[in-house]
Amino acid sequence: MGSLRKNLQRNPAIKFCASLKITLTCLILLFILTFWGTIDQVYNGLYLAQQRFFNSFVFIFAGFIPFPGAQLVLWVFFINLVCVAIVRLVYKWSRIGLIVTHFGLLLFFVAAFVTLHGVEESHLTLMEGEAANVSSAYHDWEIAVWKESGSEKDVTAYDVEGLRPGRRLEFQEGLTLAVDHCYSNSEAYSGAEGAGTVLGASGIQTLKQAAPNKEPEKDLPGCILAVEGAGPVILYGAEDKPLKVSMDGRDHFLQLRRKNFPLPFLLRLKDFTVEWYPNTEVARSYKSLVEIIPPGGAGASREVLISMNKPLRYKNFTLYQSSYSVDNLGRESSTLAVVKNAGRLLPYFASFITFGGLALHFLLMAIRAKLKH
Repeated sequence: MGSLRKNLQRNPAIKFCASLKITLTCLILLFILTFWGTIDQVYNGLYLAQQRFFNSFVFIFAGFIPFPGAQLVLWVFFINLVCVAIVRLVYKWSRIGLIVTHFGLLLFFVAAFVTLHGVEESHLTLMEGEAANVSSAYHDWEIAVWKESGSEKDVTAYDVEGLRPGRRLEFQEGLTLAVDHCYSNSEAYSGAEGAGTVLGASGIQTLKQAAPNKEPEKDLPGCILAVEGAGPVILYGAEDKPLKVSMDGRDHFLQLRRKNFPLPFLLRLKDFTVEWYPNTEVARSYKSLVEIIPPGGAGASREVLISMNKPLRYKNFTLYQSSYSVDNLGRESSTLAVVKNAGRLLPYFASFITFGGLALHFLLMAIRAKLKH
């Protein structure tokens, strides 16, 4: 093991990556990106700022100048810390505090990677008395196809993200769709010159590309598809009802909808309450009393109160009180943000290890200083 480390320490690439200049450069770039991204979100919204500055490897500013995004900087920083652990760390019991602290910092990077690539964010909107075991994505959409058979339906879906013209989507029962156009945000029209047939479920005959919103959850995608054996169809995100396509005596239903995520429980909204600031129409707080029903009746149901500062935690799921709405009939509905994060405990472990390493380091320093006197 010692000889392997010595060989790695002699490697010029590893020695270069362990440079403290790289560490300092990464810290400066992260400071710039954090400050720049915070300012940018005021003008372009939180989501677009996150995508540009923090979820990218490189982005372009001023029209032609490339700048490293947070993902690239963090990957370089992670490699730098790994190389520092190989080249610079002294593995002695007297340095155990620094060693533990260093590996605690590396665990933060692992937690960030798991959160970025493994988290699922969605929402669930319920009216009083309603129950559901499926949540809907904020930004992700899918093309769903099914056949109805009694009260059950077998759904097959493709993610809209990444669809390009010419892509073929194959579904059950031999149904095949060819992508003509797919817009991340679109405007739909019910009539057009030369349009002879209705292509969409609600009478849509034309789709046009629209500029993205600052709040991408307001974007409404649209797709123009060719159904083999049935002709062209249009799917639009604002349509509540599916489009029926008949082929060979069988009815298929197509819909462009927000991506669905199954929940490991049935959630029923029993009561929703709003507290207002005195003499205003501004909500001070709102709460949802929900009933959690385990699947298949495995276990007793329980009631939980979800408020703005008190989320519900269930296994890897966390449900936050997000917003509410009141319809024209005065009926209240509650919207819960649903976050599934398999690595949600990793940042806590990383914080505990880093804090423990620092405490141990300063404790050993104090003991050594006292022994010298």
